[in-house]
Amino acid sequence: MPRSDRRRPARRRGGPSRISLALCTGALGAAALLAAALPGAAAGDEGAPEAERVLASIEEGTAMRISSIEVAGPARDRDPAAINRLGSAAVPVRLYLPAEAPWATLVWAHGGSFSRGTLDWPEADWVSQRFADAGVRVYSVDYALATETVKAPAPGNDVAAVLRAAAEEAGPLVAGGASAGAHLAVLAALAQADLAGSGIARPADALILEYPTLHRVQRADAAIAATTARLPERRRFGAERIAEMYGFYLGDPAAAAAAGAVVAGELPPERLALLPPTVIVNADADDLRASGEEFAEQLRATGVPVVEAVQPGTVHGYLNRPEESDRARADAQETVDRFVRELRGILAP
Repeated sequence: MPRSDRRRPARRRGGPSRISLALCTGALGAAALLAAALPGAAAGDEGAPEAERVLASIEEGTAMRISSIEVAGPARDRDPAAINRLGSAAVPVRLYLPAEAPWATLVWAHGGSFSRGTLDWPEADWVSQRFADAGVRVYSVDYALATETVKAPAPGNDVAAVLRAAAEEAGPLVAGGASAGAHLAVLAALAQADLAGSGIARPADALILEYPTLHRVQRADAAIAATTARLPERRRFGAERIAEMYGFYLGDPAAAAAAGAVVAGELPPERLALLPPTVIVNADADDLRASGEEFAEQLRATGVPVVEAVQPGTVHGYLNRPEESDRARADAQETVDRFVRELRGILAP
């Protein structure tokens, strides 16, 4: 779908600027949450522009609505003195409601090597707006980032908590993410499948993965290595960088195993077989493309339907840089359009 070119009014000083609600499983739907939030929004805070977007879109009467909410997290009773391997007590979420009735709900996780990223990154905000432009309700998750005191599976647990809450919405349910966020989306989809197997909740209907990282050790691929050889170091993902990224995310191996932390690409086939139909888009000149391609093969071997594509001429993280050039914006938009097109095919009645 073409990108909306709607104009937003200039920001105003004062007025409502922050919307924050607790959302628990089985609570009000997203539209009701937004309606309940607006009358009580705080005034005078310049730090949360998403609320002004909500007000502007209401005034225009045509654009999407964007608000900040919170979802009950997995760590309400966590010992604050211990390493956090549970997640957040309340998970911050930015909710994007399309102008028309949504045809699907997407829970989206940005990338950032498990340890960086915000809801204001283009990979979170710009991407979510484009999905909402296409008629998708989006829950963009501000999951707990890996630090010296936050380790796996805390980030994935947060995404899983939001996916479980979003399952209360009507219509198809999709999990998705970019890079490390794609990894977390896989784990969340598996957690949702486990709930469905126990009769507690419905499973995700589809999974979308953008330039995912899913393996601690990637298989060698001479063609990909030749394509990425001339990239600047900051764009490369060599074996050492990948090992450091996962090492920091997982922390102490024994403690990680005891907490149930897993690496998606290392799971046995019977676990991967629980995943829903999956769409994977890899960057072209990207060392991590080997991980996405291997994961697609793993899924197909278990019988999971997979659609796989490469966005030509791109490098890892291109969804986070749509403003670099007209070509960068086109690549990012084409990727969102591809996901939307494939999802419509998967979710068609």
